[in-house]
Amino acid sequence: MDETPGGLRMRRPSWRDPRLGIGVLLVAASVALGSWVVTQAGATVPAYTAREVLVPGEPIGVDDLEVVQVQMSGLMQTYLTPEEDVPADAVVLRTVGAGELVPAAAIGSAVQLDLRPVTIPTDASAATSLARGSRVDVWVARPDPQGSIGAVLAPVQLLPDVQVAEVFEDTALFAGASQVHVQVLIAEADLAAVLEALSSGAEVILVPGPGA
Repeated sequence: MDETPGGLRMRRPSWRDPRLGIGVLLVAASVALGSWVVTQAGATVPAYTAREVLVPGEPIGVDDLEVVQVQMSGLMQTYLTPEEDVPADAVVLRTVGAGELVPAAAIGSAVQLDLRPVTIPTDASAATSLARGSRVDVWVARPDPQGSIGAVLAPVQLLPDVQVAEVFEDTALFAGASQVHVQVLIAEADLAAVLEALSSGAEVILVPGPGA
């Protein structure tokens, strides 16, 4: 007597069964996809990083860069790579930290730059925390026209969040034992105010930003 309900028997799948072929294809596709994902995850491409801090306005060439291998897709569209030549007249447009990947948008021509370097004598003790790429607020203490000789008015902030381009420690012999020269980058729109403060005999003070 047939024990299978309804009189039907379970038959083993034949190699001619299309369902078996579909299953094999699905397994093969899954294995191929997994292999591709692993390969892509381990793939690297060359890119440029900054050897040292790059500040706006300074010329840049391949000697200022270092090639590293990174895992990133679409790299050429965002960051500077060895596949693209660095123009001979290229300058830095925005700060890039030492060891950071160099964004393609951070490199351009001097005409794109709206910053001008201004050198300010600064108290040597206050400048010890400053370096290339530091951010400072520019304050000014003007002479008091109603006071005695040497009297100054209360300091007021002239400009916030200005970038330090260079600290010239070797100029202390010229600035005086208690002073060094600090070069900051000033927007063209603010240039007149800073130059007026320097030429008027006012004391220009650089106050380091948080974390300096």
